[in-house]
Amino acid sequence: MEFTQAELALIAAAKQKVQMAQRVRVGVIILLILGTLTLLAGFWSHPYAIYIAFALVVFAVALPQFGQGPKYEELLALLQQKAAQPNN
Repeated sequence: MEFTQAELALIAAAKQKVQMAQRVRVGVIILLILGTLTLLAGFWSHPYAIYIAFALVVFAVALPQFGQGPKYEELLALLQQKAAQPNN
């Protein structure tokens, strides 16, 4: 399967976006662990802590669809187009 330069650029942008999402997810996990530890230790007692934690998880899961770069649907369309082409 051969790709054009535009398709390779799309793939590279998607790869960069996934790497950024992974870094943010690690940060979210660290925040959730620190928040849980501070709640258990009694240093922080916020009545909406569970809602904040849930919002962080939703954000981390949906992160690849936000911001610059190609969306999942664009990459899927590219792969479907390549799969439909007859082999040379």
